[in-house]
Amino acid sequence: MGACARPDPRVQAAETFRSTVFDLIAQDESQTKRLNSLRLGMSDQAVLDAAGAPSIREAHTSGSGSSGETWIYSGQLSTLGTLTFEGGKLVQIQTY
Repeated sequence: MGACARPDPRVQAAETFRSTVFDLIAQDESQTKRLNSLRLGMSDQAVLDAAGAPSIREAHTSGSGSSGETWIYSGQLSTLGTLTFEGGKLVQIQTY
């Protein structure tokens, strides 16, 4: 009878790492698709419904005195996009 050969632990670790990286990439691609579906003029609530909550929300005041926010969406591997709102409406979309 032959003995069962154990898989090399380095090979198992590499396969696990590869699988994890592909899962992270897939998550980032999914979020990027949601960001790419946004349109200028959408309300902040419509954006939340479509793209989910941002990683960071920063309040700002423009030179004309109007208030707004910048939302930053961070993925698993990098920043995916930045959205700018003025008066509760989406006025700029920047994806990376």
